[in-house]
Amino acid sequence: MQVGKDIMLQQVQEYNHFRLATFKDIQYLAPRLRFADKREIISCSGLLPFYALYYSYLNSEIVFTIVSSKREPVGMFGVSDTGAIWLLATDNLKDITYNFLKECKKVIGFLNTKYKILWNFVDCRNSLHIKWLKWCGFKFINKQKYGVLNKPFYEFIRI
Repeated sequence: MQVGKDIMLQQVQEYNHFRLATFKDIQYLAPRLRFADKREIISCSGLLPFYALYYSYLNSEIVFTIVSSKREPVGMFGVSDTGAIWLLATDNLKDITYNFLKECKKVIGFLNTKYKILWNFVDCRNSLHIKWLKWCGFKFINKQKYGVLNKPFYEFIRI
């Protein structure tokens, strides 16, 4: 699928705080993830942050790294071939909040042209992710016990 990745690379170059992810980004981000993100990872999968990022990276068709004004990684997100979207970030994402929110709506809109349905589950305790998902136009369709720890998660979707 090299052609698709080339198109994605051209598209991503339009955004200041997004680039295609690398394995080094996983190594950098894993020990720095926000507490709420680590808690969500453990509740959902039981994995350590490094393995959750690595697994998500390997199983996604598209993976972006979110970077600060200094080009340092502050988060990563991607989409699987089924449209399952995910995001994990550090506390430093707050340093680019305005630009991130402005650009992510465009990126999510672009992704929604490739994937007619974007969906996943979010830990009910992860208030920052829930606010971000609402900002991006996702709808919450179900609350259920989910993951290896059977904690309350919201199922969300954007069509």
